[in-house]
Amino acid sequence: MVVVLNILCGIPIVPIFLCLNCLNYSSIFVFLSKIHMYLFTPLPRFSDVDTLNIIRLLMPDFAVFLSTLFILHWCKAKKPHHSENCRHLYNSESHTSPLSSPDVLQKCIIFLTSLRLLVSSVMKTAGKVLVAVLLGLAGITFPSLTSALYFMVFLGIVWCWVLDYTISLLHFSSLCVMMTIFSGGHILILYLYQLPLIQQLIPPQDSFARLFGLTALIQTNMSEPYILALNEDGSWPAMVNPLVLLLLYFSVMSLLQKWTHLFCSHLRISLCACVLIVCTEYTVKKKNCGGENEILNDADSLSSTDVSGPTALNQLGQFIMKQSYLIALIITMVWSISYNSWLTLVLLVWSCAIWMLKDRRRFAMLSAPFLAVYGTLLLVVTFISQLHLKHIHIFPTLPKHVLIDFDVSYTFSFWILFRQQLKEKNEEELQTADHLMEVKVQSCDISHTSQMMIMLGTLVKGILVKYWIFCCCFMFFFVSFSDKVAVFKILYICLFLFCVVLYEVHYEVWRSLLKHFWAVVVGYSMLVLILIYMYQFKSVCNLFQQILGIPEERLRDIGLEQFDTIELFAQILLPAFFLLACILQLHYFNCDFLSLTDLQRVVTRNRINRLIRLARERGRLAQLTFMKLIQYLDIIRICAFIAVPAVPAVKQWLVVMDRVHELTLRAVLWLWTVQELCWRILELHSFKLVSTGIIWVCVQEVSLMNLLFLVLWTFALPYSRLRPLAFNVSSVWACVIVVCKMMYQLKIIKPSEYSSNCTGLSSSNESWIGDNKAELLRNSVLYLVPVDPAMWVGGLRKCEDCILPCLWNHLLILGLLVFDVTVHRHQLHHHLQNGLKATHSRTIFQGVTHQHLDHGIMASLKYFANYFFYKFGLEMCFVVAVNVIGQRMDVCALLHSFALMAVLAQRRRKAIGEVWLKYCCFIASFMVLQYLLCIGLPPALCIDYTWRKSSAALSSNLIKWLYLPDYAMSPNSSFILYDCLLLLVASLQWQVFEDENQACVRLLAGENVEISRNLDPQTLNQYTPVSNFLHCRSYLDMVKLFVFSYFFWLVLCLIFITGTIRINIFCLGYLVACFYFMLFGSTLLLQPVQYVLRLWDCLIAYTCVVISFKNMLSLGSCVYLESLQKNGCWLIQAFSMFCTINGYNLPKPDNQCELPEGEAGIVWDAICFTVLLAQRRVFLSYYFLYVVSDLQTSKVLASR
Repeated sequence: MVVVLNILCGIPIVPIFLCLNCLNYSSIFVFLSKIHMYLFTPLPRFSDVDTLNIIRLLMPDFAVFLSTLFILHWCKAKKPHHSENCRHLYNSESHTSPLSSPDVLQKCIIFLTSLRLLVSSVMKTAGKVLVAVLLGLAGITFPSLTSALYFMVFLGIVWCWVLDYTISLLHFSSLCVMMTIFSGGHILILYLYQLPLIQQLIPPQDSFARLFGLTALIQTNMSEPYILALNEDGSWPAMVNPLVLLLLYFSVMSLLQKWTHLFCSHLRISLCACVLIVCTEYTVKKKNCGGENEILNDADSLSSTDVSGPTALNQLGQFIMKQSYLIALIITMVWSISYNSWLTLVLLVWSCAIWMLKDRRRFAMLSAPFLAVYGTLLLVVTFISQLHLKHIHIFPTLPKHVLIDFDVSYTFSFWILFRQQLKEKNEEELQTADHLMEVKVQSCDISHTSQMMIMLGTLVKGILVKYWIFCCCFMFFFVSFSDKVAVFKILYICLFLFCVVLYEVHYEVWRSLLKHFWAVVVGYSMLVLILIYMYQFKSVCNLFQQILGIPEERLRDIGLEQFDTIELFAQILLPAFFLLACILQLHYFNCDFLSLTDLQRVVTRNRINRLIRLARERGRLAQLTFMKLIQYLDIIRICAFIAVPAVPAVKQWLVVMDRVHELTLRAVLWLWTVQELCWRILELHSFKLVSTGIIWVCVQEVSLMNLLFLVLWTFALPYSRLRPLAFNVSSVWACVIVVCKMMYQLKIIKPSEYSSNCTGLSSSNESWIGDNKAELLRNSVLYLVPVDPAMWVGGLRKCEDCILPCLWNHLLILGLLVFDVTVHRHQLHHHLQNGLKATHSRTIFQGVTHQHLDHGIMASLKYFANYFFYKFGLEMCFVVAVNVIGQRMDVCALLHSFALMAVLAQRRRKAIGEVWLKYCCFIASFMVLQYLLCIGLPPALCIDYTWRKSSAALSSNLIKWLYLPDYAMSPNSSFILYDCLLLLVASLQWQVFEDENQACVRLLAGENVEISRNLDPQTLNQYTPVSNFLHCRSYLDMVKLFVFSYFFWLVLCLIFITGTIRINIFCLGYLVACFYFMLFGSTLLLQPVQYVLRLWDCLIAYTCVVISFKNMLSLGSCVYLESLQKNGCWLIQAFSMFCTINGYNLPKPDNQCELPEGEAGIVWDAICFTVLLAQRRVFLSYYFLYVVSDLQTSKVLASR
């Protein structure tokens, strides 16, 4: 070693030997450290090193020492055991007992043979796969000329597998030996390169080092050699590369060792099997002369054993292999969008072309060789481009260590496709050869596993057929509304809206055009994808901008824009996934979906009736189950020769299973019943949801374009003939607004160029009062910013980068319309499928009529669920009208109170029904008028309203109370929702008035007319159509007794509470009425109904007058409250005046005049009005005659 150091370092040898005797230990150590510094790392003194680094430096030596001792001990302990096993095996082979049974020997032979096949198959398949994967990882982890050998060997192994060329174990072992030697040398070279001397000879930045993959992982510091420092320039692939090489080396070494033992085990097992067979034949011949026949019979029995069918995992693998062309086509698109280049553009165009063909599988299989070869060439080119050289890479889109990894995974799908194509080709050739030979009859039985897989596949396909179209619709939304708006996205949403409108308006035409629609979407998506892809190339970008003369801003509006790496991947990936979803819908699910949604050819199933019949015949089902179980046990006893318990022992278990089966059937039946009930409720109330939702959208976004929705649906509520027109026009108009809003987001539209600037109007108008001018300049939209006329026309505004919040309202309109038509078509399909007759009655529970009203509480609840509004809808309308008045308390509420009093003045139900349509028309017209007031004049005209710019300008509070249009205090459009609710219930009540004239409705729901007001209950109660409930034969009679006997006194209590809970002049009338009815209550009830109703109607009229007066007094409490505090505090206290509506500018509380905040409002008046209406219906009921008759009888008995 001294000679080597002298040669390498130029140190003379003789002086060294002469001075060795005169040097002490420390000088020798320093001398060796200096020598070691040139070739290796310096030897540190432990006195200069901290504790952790000392442990790190000594730990490898201790680990090597301990592991060496362990290996030596293990080898010594294993050697005699191995020889003993060999001796035992030799003795067993040479001294086989001739008295052993032939069955045992045959079982041993079968076991050893199966074990040999299992071990050999596992080592041949899993071992080779592991080696191939590790070779691929070693080749692509850190591409270099050294790792190119691993990569090429990996490609060779994969291509042998693709071409179905079997590599023998001997040849594969030889290959592994060579790879082991090469990988060991590679690891040694990498280790030596970490030495400082080697790195000085070949720097890491040298082209030679980079080309051959020599990376400096450790950076040595000569001043502090004991510190482990990693190279800062090293990437994680360079760090992982040695670990992968070590894993490859040790894995291949272990596999070679196992394969070596496998050869020995094969030899031993074959020798053992031969000896056992010879001994068996000798023994059988000796004991039985006819043993040959038995051996043949046994052999026949072994050969004729049933071979089980393919397992579920095998069938799943076969299915995946057969559908590998789908995976390959998808991977082709994913590969092309992952890396933007002209080479991958070929894959994108190729994939799109095959997707458009009718026989996609055949053409995909024909192109399998091209795809496999082309993908392999791309892999090779990519590998060359990833060599660490200073040149422009072919694929500069992703980091180097990611690119080749993904490419290998993508190419693997092409290899699978090519292998499947060769396999199918060989199978076709074998089938052709079999046809020339004799025809063999094969069993047609399908295994249980196959049936399960078929059932599972059918279930999954059924779910996809039914719901995959929703996935496509979701992707439509995602593609159209994600990121910035572009022209191609507008065309996407136009296609989608066309499909939606056609589905709503004409169902059959929609079904006939659905296939063509998906074809157009697929073609358009391919065009968009290819254009976006090609525009990323500089040459194509220059072609559009310079040669065609299209400016860059217009190209961005179209959707053509160059992106960076990550953003490009996101921009292309989304249209690609949407394209795949539409392709799957078009080619795989559309035909079955059309068959499923065909309302002209619905197969009758009647599943519920069949399930009910099955549940009723559970006894017969149990008997059949019991017989099947007995047959099954007999089969087990015959086939398996095992003892089966007696049949009576399983009777208890059968009873339990039968009970579970019955409960399951009942649970499923209950679930289906609840589902049908929910669909029925949606069918009855979907129109109410749609109309309310559309008007709510109009109120939330006040504009001129939304006025059409409001006009259509306000008049469609009372006039049912206008509903189809409103439905169709709303569908088209909502689509128009959505498209307009999307087009308004384009950069070419610049609102600043046409917006009106009205700020000069404030300086030119000299008639403004100081306070009024300050308020206008602070709140009026005319003088804050330039006015965009598009906002007034259709709510059009710039939505920055997110367009969906701006479109949410009108998309909700489309969703409500689609929901309504879907519910009705679902119910039609349900009726046709189950053989049910379509019913025109608006009831939830079919078969429940007024005859079931007295059959119990449950029957009564079902009846009121069907006909509650039929019976009490008029009273509900009056209550809702009072609620509208209380929520608004303005001039519009005052008009509502006048209309309510005008309707109540009719008194009789028939008279009210004659004017009810006029009342509905009034509400609808009044709603339209209020919406026009909310819209107002166009702000872009820069014309302020007269009540603002005149010298006697109105205050903002008065403008709000009068509900006048204004730019500073705009009318509260949400008040229109209360009118919409009133119009909805009024329209439903108008339908009730029309139904009352139909005999079929009266037959089911009962008469809805008032009893004669001159009836004498003492003589006519026996002719009433209802039964006597005073004897309380059921809980329902107890409820009736409370309602018809004691509710009157409860109403008087509520009137008393209404009069005493507040102190004002209006409450005095409630107290007087309460005391009067309490004083003459019993006597009053004995009077004719006409007399009672006259007094009761007077009390109702007084309540309405109170509500109207409080509404008028709200003008003072909300507008002139400050003046009343100073000059009319007595008026505030006498009438409990306080503004209960938010939005008014109220003065601060004054200590001199306390405001009755807790006593204001009409809440208690509304409660009193509600219970008065309910008691009035009690007076007009036939049940009340029994109460009056009982009171008369009690009075007669008391007089005696």
